[in-house]
Amino acid sequence: MDISAITKTILDAIDLLLENAFEALDAPTLTDSRRHEIFQAVRSMLPAGDVVPQIAPVRAAWEKFVSISDTVQETRRTIEDQSKQKSEFVTAAESRAESIEASLKTLAEEMSSILEKQAEKKERVEALSAQLQEATAELLTTDERVKQLESNCSAKQAEAKKLHEDLLEANVKASEELEALKGKTSTLEEEAKSIIISLKDWRSMSN
Repeated sequence: MDISAITKTILDAIDLLLENAFEALDAPTLTDSRRHEIFQAVRSMLPAGDVVPQIAPVRAAWEKFVSISDTVQETRRTIEDQSKQKSEFVTAAESRAESIEASLKTLAEEMSSILEKQAEKKERVEALSAQLQEATAELLTTDERVKQLESNCSAKQAEAKKLHEDLLEANVKASEELEALKGKTSTLEEEAKSIIISLKDWRSMSN
């Protein structure tokens, strides 16, 4: 049996197999699932180097090529998974951002309403404070006026009491003087009567 003829036949078959495997092969199709199956099939069909020594470099190169294909495919799968996760994360983040933005808008509206009410209450408090200060000032003025009136009233009461006492004393003194004048008048009247009687008696005796 001619071993070289058999080897050539095998090499021709492998060459045709590789030609079909490399047809339209480029970087984008390197990870195509159907082509990956072809790569695996070609690898299984390549004889071991100890059977056909001429094939050893081809098989080694093909093994490396398939390994690269597996690595690229796994890497792209990882990229796709990460891209999907990133997309899902971005979608979730955007949704969360929209939710937060809506919450912030609600909070801003609520804060605006509270600040408006606070301003109104502050204005009312300031007005009431002004009224309280005015009322306090009036109360102090009234207290001072009441104290002044109480002082004046006390002074007037003391003056009235003194006047009443003076009037009583004057009344007593006047009564005493009046009684003394009445007594003196009575005495003078009696003395005058006695003189009149004496004069009458003298006239009678003269006639």
